[in-house]
Amino acid sequence: MDRKAFCHIIDHTLLKPEATREQIEKLCIEARENEFATVAIEPVYIPYAASLLQGSKTGITSAIAYPHGSWSIKAKCHEIGLCLKAGASDCDYVLDLGALKEGNWDQIRKEARECRKATGSAILKIILEVSLLTDEEIRIASLISAEEGADFVKTATGYLASPTIEQVAIMTEAVAGTKTSVKAAGGFSSMKRVQQALDLGVKRIGTSSAFKLLEELQS
Repeated sequence: MDRKAFCHIIDHTLLKPEATREQIEKLCIEARENEFATVAIEPVYIPYAASLLQGSKTGITSAIAYPHGSWSIKAKCHEIGLCLKAGASDCDYVLDLGALKEGNWDQIRKEARECRKATGSAILKIILEVSLLTDEEIRIASLISAEEGADFVKTATGYLASPTIEQVAIMTEAVAGTKTSVKAAGGFSSMKRVQQALDLGVKRIGTSSAFKLLEELQS
């Protein structure tokens, strides 16, 4: 993969709670200059990022129900609507992890369906937080997400343990043959690890180490 194509699959990420406007500005300038897919930021900074990225090829990923996922469906849909109105192009929401661990798949399906409706034509990514899940839970959650029309299933928030490559493989296998892709995030800070994910069919990388990866790619 050449540098330009690689940049186009990167969600250039800054989700630290102490992030400042100055840091968001730097993130957006870098993303705009390199044509990263999106900047991934907290909702409060969406209007500012939208003003900085106006006219560029870079979108804005908003973190929804982040990082624990313990919002009601109604609250998640409301937050999605607010973020889209503010200028987001992508919405990454953390699913209801408690419901998932209880095996309440009807709740997981309903949540995915309602969030898909709320997102409309924008891009929806569902975060599974795979380090907390069994292999079977990862498989079922990925499949339900695909069946309900998610554009991506995403490995992790980056706040907990990094996903293993084996867990990424379960996700890519679960959504194979559907219109849903996999976004790898959480500890993807080396080109070796990123390449392993890409070889499995991952289509988007969420990282705060974009320039380190680019240096490794070019070398």
